[in-house]
Amino acid sequence: MVGSKWKGQNVMRVIPASVSNPRTPRQLNARSRFALMGHFLSTQRRLVSAGFKAYAENSTAFNAAMQYNLAYAITGEYPDLSIDFSQVKLSMGQLPVPSGMQAVVSSALSITLSWTDNSSMSLANSSDLLMVGVYDPETGTGYTELGILKRSDAGGVLTLPDNWAGRMVELFLFMVSTLSAGEIHSKEMVSDTLYMGNLQLTGE
Repeated sequence: MVGSKWKGQNVMRVIPASVSNPRTPRQLNARSRFALMGHFLSTQRRLVSAGFKAYAENSTAFNAAMQYNLAYAITGEYPDLSIDFSQVKLSMGQLPVPSGMQAVVSSALSITLSWTDNSSMSLANSSDLLMVGVYDPETGTGYTELGILKRSDAGGVLTLPDNWAGRMVELFLFMVSTLSAGEIHSKEMVSDTLYMGNLQLTGE
């Protein structure tokens, strides 16, 4: 407690407690995990906003994605933490994923996608749209495309910006339904994420 004068009157006030930041190994581990996943998901924010919208009732889609991926998609112990991209989810839902999805580098800036149209499956529709996320771990940058192809197209080409030539990238895909004016409000309107592995953009 300290005494002072305020507007001519004697007053007493409590000195604020000092803020501690002990930086224990456990805290450093938690902060590093949060920073690592937070940065990655921020590069895919447009996809996460759609892919986790159905789980954002008491939070945000981004926070819901953070909670899942912090629990399941980080490997290692501080300070040697890394993202297990095979476990990453940018979306979670019950909409069927495309059957037999394949991704092949077709030029320095192009990835050819192909799949079997499975519109006849329950919940699936020929107008369902493909969402694409690309991430470069070396530079920590991402690229996203929303609704570039329909399920009934059974394939197409993803073309990346000029400055992506030669990069090694991680590729993620999922589908969203367009049956309700594009509003994704339920788990039946988005598919789980398909991880397509890492691809070297060195084709000619």
